[in-house]
Amino acid sequence: MRKSHRPFALIGMVALAVVLSSCLASNDDDSRESSSSATIGASAKRPLSLVVIGDSIPYNSAEDCPGCTGFVDRFARAFGAAVRRKVEVSNLSEHTGLTLPELTDELSSLRKPVSAADAIIVAIAHNSFELNNDDQCGTTFDEATSTLADWSKVTPRCAASSVATYEPQFDKLFATVASWRKGRPTLLRTVNKYNDWNGWADAHLTADQVRRTIFMHDAWNEMLCQSARKHGFSCADIYHAFNGPDGAQPSGDLLSADYTHPSEEGNALIARVLVTQGFDPFG
Repeated sequence: MRKSHRPFALIGMVALAVVLSSCLASNDDDSRESSSSATIGASAKRPLSLVVIGDSIPYNSAEDCPGCTGFVDRFARAFGAAVRRKVEVSNLSEHTGLTLPELTDELSSLRKPVSAADAIIVAIAHNSFELNNDDQCGTTFDEATSTLADWSKVTPRCAASSVATYEPQFDKLFATVASWRKGRPTLLRTVNKYNDWNGWADAHLTADQVRRTIFMHDAWNEMLCQSARKHGFSCADIYHAFNGPDGAQPSGDLLSADYTHPSEEGNALIARVLVTQGFDPFG
């Protein structure tokens, strides 16, 4: 299976444009401070807390993308500049192949930092996606060929079944996190999933197989974003930012050498999509 931890495997539009150009191109020497706080921005007011939970896509391991500045730090810098306050980052994402059910199971252990956060990013779109998980529409992942053993099983029916399975779990996750901040101003964000199959050279996908990855991603991302919005989250549509309006464009250079995690360019693009959603309720 393709897991995300595997090395192969509003403010006004003018102000927003300034934030984008000045903050997202920065490249720090230290790309990530694991499970610790990094202060970004400047303000006389109390700092704002940004907490990130999820899988290795927001983790920004040097193993996955050497020297890269992750989208979390890029977004935090832009957030701080836009609202003119310090933003303290606590990136609690995991480089473990974390799945949606696993995150839900451990959610209680994250309650204290999440409940205290002014801004929360949930990024858990990758490892439970049907073509990347243990089910894979009833077929298997062939390590030798880097593809599925039987693509004929990847059907719209499989996509619908996967959506039916995971939608209640996303609902529970988003509802729980939102409830912990009920009545307090909070920036709630999530991201959907780019297509890390289309363009993956090792898989040698046929045109028909690429088509199957597209309708699987279409169904998954529509479900995920609908669930997020239902519970007060804004959903950053990085799928179409990476893969075009019809989802058919390969992710290409937006992914690092493992063709799973975002590259420097990919991290910058994810941050831009997050920033263009604005900073309500803080700006």
